[in-house]
Amino acid sequence: MNLLESDEILKGNDNIGSFVLVNPDQVDDDDVDIFVVKSPGLPPFTRHNETKASSPDEPAETSQDANSGSKPSATIRSLTQLCDTCYNALNYFGYHADLHKTKGEEAMEGLPAACLLHNGAKTLQDGEDGRCHLCVFLMANLRVKRLAMESIDESNIEMCWQSGPAPKRLHFALTHRGHPRAAKNYWNILKLQIWPFSEFDKALFGITEGKGMERHPTTESEQTRDNALEWLKRCQTNEDGKHNQCNNAASRDWLPTRLLDVKSATETSMVKLVTPLDTPRDFEQEREYITLSHCWGKWGASQLPVLTTGNIAERLREGVSMSLLPKTFADAIKAASWFKVRWLWIDSLCILQDSKEDWQRESIMMYDVYKNALLNISADDSPDGRFGCFRNRDPLAVLPMNISFNGQESWRCWLTPDTHAVFDSITKSSLAKRGWVFQERQLSRRVLHFTSHELMWECCAEAPYFASETFPGGTPFKSVFNGNPKFQTRTKLNVAPDTSPELYQAWNTIYKEYSGKIFSHVQDRLVALSGLAQEFEVALPDDMYLAGIWRSTLPQSLLWQSSEDSSPVGSTGSYIAPTWSWLSIAGPVSPSALDYSGSTYSLVDIVDATTTPVFPAKPTASLKDASITMRCFMRPVEVRPDYEKKPWYMLAMGGGKTHKLSIKEEDGTEAFCVSNLDSDAFDFSFDIEWDQDMENGPDVVAGYFVPLIMRKPTEYGSLCIRGLLVESVGDGPKATYKRIGLLTVYGSHCQRVKYMATHSDKDEAEQKWDHLLKCLRATHERSEKLKNNKEENSSECESSAEKEDSEERVLTEKLESLKVGESDEDRAQIDLGSIDATERLYALDGVVGSELQSMFEKLSLKEIKLI
Repeated sequence: MNLLESDEILKGNDNIGSFVLVNPDQVDDDDVDIFVVKSPGLPPFTRHNETKASSPDEPAETSQDANSGSKPSATIRSLTQLCDTCYNALNYFGYHADLHKTKGEEAMEGLPAACLLHNGAKTLQDGEDGRCHLCVFLMANLRVKRLAMESIDESNIEMCWQSGPAPKRLHFALTHRGHPRAAKNYWNILKLQIWPFSEFDKALFGITEGKGMERHPTTESEQTRDNALEWLKRCQTNEDGKHNQCNNAASRDWLPTRLLDVKSATETSMVKLVTPLDTPRDFEQEREYITLSHCWGKWGASQLPVLTTGNIAERLREGVSMSLLPKTFADAIKAASWFKVRWLWIDSLCILQDSKEDWQRESIMMYDVYKNALLNISADDSPDGRFGCFRNRDPLAVLPMNISFNGQESWRCWLTPDTHAVFDSITKSSLAKRGWVFQERQLSRRVLHFTSHELMWECCAEAPYFASETFPGGTPFKSVFNGNPKFQTRTKLNVAPDTSPELYQAWNTIYKEYSGKIFSHVQDRLVALSGLAQEFEVALPDDMYLAGIWRSTLPQSLLWQSSEDSSPVGSTGSYIAPTWSWLSIAGPVSPSALDYSGSTYSLVDIVDATTTPVFPAKPTASLKDASITMRCFMRPVEVRPDYEKKPWYMLAMGGGKTHKLSIKEEDGTEAFCVSNLDSDAFDFSFDIEWDQDMENGPDVVAGYFVPLIMRKPTEYGSLCIRGLLVESVGDGPKATYKRIGLLTVYGSHCQRVKYMATHSDKDEAEQKWDHLLKCLRATHERSEKLKNNKEENSSECESSAEKEDSEERVLTEKLESLKVGESDEDRAQIDLGSIDATERLYALDGVVGSELQSMFEKLSLKEIKLI
């Protein structure tokens, strides 16, 4: 694409291809990432005019368009500065929207809803230096993404929007000039939300009679402090009744083992360590404390002035000088002083870092530490302690753009970063990747986030539960924190027992996010989740926590799936978790969806499930051992993955990969080999660790398939059996196995797993298999049809009844020829939920006639132990 000057925005659009990329996680149906269309011509627009409205409520002055009288035009007015490049782009956007509104869709033919904004980094940086509001938005967003200016300099920045009379967002994308301009060379870097004046007034942005539009150039300002104090006040007073969980959770009777004295630090520049048990009088009136979440980083691992057995006496007696503390700690002390709170808790300064016993004792109390704190200070933008909490910034980065367009129909709006851009500074920060911090944020009643350019507030309230310097009173965003807010805002923990499915779904959401977090010490994975498990234990008093899952959700909860980027935690010298727990995997894990619809049934009998905690009083923390004993069916299998790269068009059409499933007899000989090339015969995933020198995974994985659940055939899908791949780990009084993966089998292939052929002649056996599969398929389909018919209206037309009778006669003849006992109607009445779990696998099959029964046998029931 030719490089364009700022006053020639639309020239070169003939080189723009036509394509649409839709975001699968879009907030709204019309929230698309990129839409760029072709245009043959150049619509009119005006040059930058410096005339501005004097206030958010004063209408902008009308300016005569250069092409007045011949074509419609729109002239932009802004309360803040815009560079020529951004002015012309926004002016064309206004013209485009105005033309659509006044002339309709027909007038838009060939007119692109896109334009080039900046061709490289120089004009963008010059715009920011000149305090162009749009350039400031873009640069602030690029800093959050930590993109090097060299990359920006090699790219074009384009602006586009969804064509229509009332666009909701402006989209900004990078396209690298060194590669063809195509869908895969389009990276959406920022979306700006459009807030029409007709729907949203200035109060949304904290602009009232007593407060103007000014913002300060640092997050250390008095205005920032006052915002934080106002957010806490609003939460504590709870005038709207939405903050009950924020205020009812804490216990004033509980205090951490050690705390830092903020008052001493601000008055003497010495930070003293205090133990509440030894100095109870200090805590008679002042019991509130604040916590800090921060990244240690590589620097902190060796340079932080940590608490040790060698310096604790001095820290208690004299304290440590503020000058020796890293900037993040010093800033946290200042932020705590805003709230007139005397006590601060910081992990590295309140836990003995060279005492394993002290760390173990304190680590299992994190539930109480964060749950009972007044609030948590979160240093989101600091990769280690040297970077601090406060940030200098351009005030425009947190100030909404106020613009108006004067065309045939004038309209006004605000522009701000959209929900993803707002929360990326939290959810994509270095701090958000840490496993311990995940629990700290979730357990804290209130969190004050110090991001790259503004402070944000988060608490446990019902929506709106977010506020920031851009939106001091919260926003009507449909999704906040990129879909991962604090779990308390999504789930009420003091719910009635009949709503427990909601709690289990909430737990699955939590552990899915937690599984992808980073740990410096992998053995912390259980204890860093212990506090959240305790929180759910209170809400689920009749259930039992088992190394990351809940007993009442067995066996469905055993069917979690590890990602391609995950692997077993490996040998660490200490026990981490059983193989049936997702906590035994290092990396992202997807929970199994818990089905409460009544179409999924357990196939196993859980005999026993036990864990042996390191600390008996804290069963949710570190473990010594864990196991599940069950009565189940097993079938020897081999999975042979296909790693060969296939053309994209084969994969897109659902084919290409020829994975194979070998179903074996008890003696190890192959009974059948199933391929998923032509149909969805089976799915699988592995949890095993393989040699890193291997380009792909293992060629063959052998083990046993243990069916755990069965989904009945419905009008939406065929029979489905899901279960574990397990491997024997030794003999003993009880056969012991470990999990090595997941296997799901669909349709008629389920029968090949359930039945074993007894005939030695394979050709003859295959013929009998054909008869058996037809028989079983017919009975399953017929059972469902009969059941559905009973639920339909009894009055049917005569022709439909005749057709049904004809179908029934044909089917009956087929079944009689195969000597299948038990009528279809009887099987249609079977309530799988009322019979024993271990009888369900064959309950819908009926009784196979003697001719076929002599050829096949069912799997035998076994009792095994999973570790």
